[in-house]
Amino acid sequence: MNPPNKEPKFEQPKIQILPEVLANQIAAGEVVERPASVVKELVENSLDAGATQIEVKIEQGGKKLIRVADNGCGMSASQARLSLQRHATSKIITVDDLFSINTMGFRGEALPSIASVSHLTLESRVVGEVDGVQLELRGGKNLEENRVVMPQGSRIAVKNLFFNTPARLKFMRADKTESNHVSEYLQRLALANPQVGFRLINNGKDSMHIRAGDSQDSIGERLGTILGGDFAANCLTLDSEQESVKISGWLGLPTLHRGSAAAMYLFVNGRWVRDKVINHAVREAYRDLMPRDRYPVVALFIDLPPEQVDVNVHPAKQEVRFHHRNFIHSLVKRSLQEALTSMGCRTYHQPIVNEPSDDQREASSSLNSPPSNISAQLPTAVSQPVKWDKPTHAKLSSSQPIRSSGGTSNRSSYGSGGGLGVKEEWGRSQSSPPKPIIPEVSSQIPEMKESPLFQSHGPMGRALAQIHGTYILAQNSEGIILVDQHAAHERIVYEELKKSFVGAGLQRQLLLFPEVMELAAAEADRVERQLENLAKLGMVVEPFGQNTFTVRELPALLGTSSVKNLLLDLVGELDKYGVSGALDNQLDDLLITMACHGSVRANRNMTIDEMNALLEQIEKTHYSGQCSHGRPTYVTITLPELEKMFGRR
Repeated sequence: MNPPNKEPKFEQPKIQILPEVLANQIAAGEVVERPASVVKELVENSLDAGATQIEVKIEQGGKKLIRVADNGCGMSASQARLSLQRHATSKIITVDDLFSINTMGFRGEALPSIASVSHLTLESRVVGEVDGVQLELRGGKNLEENRVVMPQGSRIAVKNLFFNTPARLKFMRADKTESNHVSEYLQRLALANPQVGFRLINNGKDSMHIRAGDSQDSIGERLGTILGGDFAANCLTLDSEQESVKISGWLGLPTLHRGSAAAMYLFVNGRWVRDKVINHAVREAYRDLMPRDRYPVVALFIDLPPEQVDVNVHPAKQEVRFHHRNFIHSLVKRSLQEALTSMGCRTYHQPIVNEPSDDQREASSSLNSPPSNISAQLPTAVSQPVKWDKPTHAKLSSSQPIRSSGGTSNRSSYGSGGGLGVKEEWGRSQSSPPKPIIPEVSSQIPEMKESPLFQSHGPMGRALAQIHGTYILAQNSEGIILVDQHAAHERIVYEELKKSFVGAGLQRQLLLFPEVMELAAAEADRVERQLENLAKLGMVVEPFGQNTFTVRELPALLGTSSVKNLLLDLVGELDKYGVSGALDNQLDDLLITMACHGSVRANRNMTIDEMNALLEQIEKTHYSGQCSHGRPTYVTITLPELEKMFGRR
């Protein structure tokens, strides 16, 4: 039996104005996510007030106390009272101002929103007044107004955040986590404002102190504090401008990478942002210089006319929308690529950190002086990157194996430039390893400057010996260099493969004796599906009976030591991304695989002439400071570092 139909009761909702306190609490949900959000809003107001010194104190991660003090212009009593009203701002007067924002804060909601969910005390004094004004609020309600003796500027204390909104309070993380977020916000602001000094006091202890100044020393100190002590010694400067868009900042070397994007600091008109367009452009510029799952370390600043970017798309102003996003993406990518190309064969260098004296340790403990080891970490790269001669592509071909001028190569005439100097026939070495070079011991040691063995002929110097069949020991005018022969040659071959593929296509060489290989059924099926793509990569493979194939041609740049492994690895890469568009979308990965197979291997004995030839090619090859997988191809030890190792300094 069906129940009788009943008409639902309907009451027409009444539209009403929200109470001011509730409206402020709703607004607080947009701009005050956590204690770090409060710090961000207050510090941005300090920056807009022209402050050159900003001090932040927090307790219990900011949940118990947040106190921001500055030496900015301050506010009069009437202005201070007005600043606590919703939509009160000094930055916007007309609608047009919304699309021409030149300040950090502008919405006029931060202070009243913060006050609505905390116990807030505002103190401020303008120049010319004897004392300042003090306003105390609890949950957004004005409790008391007094006069207070204080220096010019403003001091805002926020206590017991979210005391009246327990639902928000329970979502707060551990004190340490919230403190880390506060520190991250201050570091971002410090990067964008070198003219301002920042100090963070966490639970009564100094957590961060960055002095103001745009000198090389102070900039280097700031970079070291925020991006790591090794960043200043391993970065390039960037400064370019096109069509009213200026791009500047510091780019970490590709060998200085991280496991997340946390060290990618991106700024638009001085404001730190999360932006997919810029993020993608930066990663594209580094794409074949580091592993795919790693991220570069950069501090990148993009300045453009305010009307060309919309900063109103996010309540906390952490996202922007470019009016010409494709142009910005192209400009950022191209600017970074040009800067990275200029680094030549430069690679990661561990800066010298001198042990401080007792006096230096005492001085470094003072907040008025930087840590004593900062100056030693300060490289010329902050203002002037190391300059190499403009790289030119080395020729690696079947008719030109790596060898130095005047040297000889015993490689067979049909071999490729992928191997170095040892006669190989289809992967089988037919020569015995050369005897190691053992210098004669005499009673008199010749002076290093007079011996041609120790003369430097370029940034990479001259080879002295091979170590463990894997590393080349070289000496230049600055110290000594250790080269990973496989990693270095892999980058050289990879750059040549890219050049050939983009140009006339990969040149192929016909094998005198085709390689016949029998594969497992599953392997044969995968190879069968990729025959066309393999041919585009310069590898001509033909069926030769059931599960059997012949390899008739190979790229001329590669050796022939392991044809089967190369074939299966390429097929594996092609299968990973699918047949359709694999060459276009994943060309770099495929060429990296080919370069790895075509480069000289570890435990491959080399003559001095061959080692010098490889050093010369490193000097001539773009990005040769790191291999295709982002690892350094060589490391340097300078004379001062050697002297320090042996106690000479």
